[in-house]
Amino acid sequence: DGNLYIFGGWNNEQQFNDLFMLDVENKDWTDLDLSWSSPRWNFSLQLVHAIPSWRVFVFGGACDNEGGGRSLGAFDQRIGVLDLADKFRWSEPSLEAPPGTALREMQEDFQTNSLGQMPDTFMPSAREHASVVYEADESRFIVFGGWSNKWIDDVWQINVSSIVGPPYAIIKVEPALGPVTGNQLIRIRGVGATSTQGTVTVRFSTAKDFADTVGTVIDDNTIECLTPAVVQTIGPKRCDVRFAVGVKDFTTTLTHFDYFLNTIADKSLCYGPGLLNEGEAGK
Repeated sequence: DGNLYIFGGWNNEQQFNDLFMLDVENKDWTDLDLSWSSPRWNFSLQLVHAIPSWRVFVFGGACDNEGGGRSLGAFDQRIGVLDLADKFRWSEPSLEAPPGTALREMQEDFQTNSLGQMPDTFMPSAREHASVVYEADESRFIVFGGWSNKWIDDVWQINVSSIVGPPYAIIKVEPALGPVTGNQLIRIRGVGATSTQGTVTVRFSTAKDFADTVGTVIDDNTIECLTPAVVQTIGPKRCDVRFAVGVKDFTTTLTHFDYFLNTIADKSLCYGPGLLNEGEAGK
């Protein structure tokens, strides 16, 4: 987008955790007033295209809560994510251990291919100056080596598909309301619909229930589908709408669809001329 971002670092006087943006074309600096965690330096950065915006991953480094004077700091192992969407924000994703079998395989592979000792945990140790790369096909953030009072030679990966999302996104639904009995044609507007091959699944969901339907790709920005019936599940309320293509994940972006009851006779009130049978109520 023509901007350069600077985060954290240190000089001879103190350490920083501030964020600045440079408009390269206009040569104009902006202090975004958006800090994350403790002041840190010697960390690793990776910019990732998370359609429809971008995200910056920050891993490890050295940090110091005091922020004053030159400090050796403490090594860190946390991951921070800066979302460069319309509203910039930091987040610190919670990490989950891989399933038991996958964890054992990871430890066995580490023991076979590394000169170090097999780790007791499922995440890399605190370090600075690590090499990082993002592998888009598998949505993996890969970390190699670094320094933690000695040079490290291990390799780690974390699946960030739930953060980055698939190579497509949803923007809006037209129309954005319909009957709980379903079968209404809607158009989903987004980006990247043709980027992946496979069946399109459109999901309508609330905190407790969801209903899926099959969509048809019209072009890269449009998907059509018939809304599912939700009389016994979601009911007459607002729900989130996402879609997935093939084996890829559902979109990390979402939009809303409102279901209403008007097509169920005993839940509807009608008024106007000619509604009474022979002019009498109850017939």
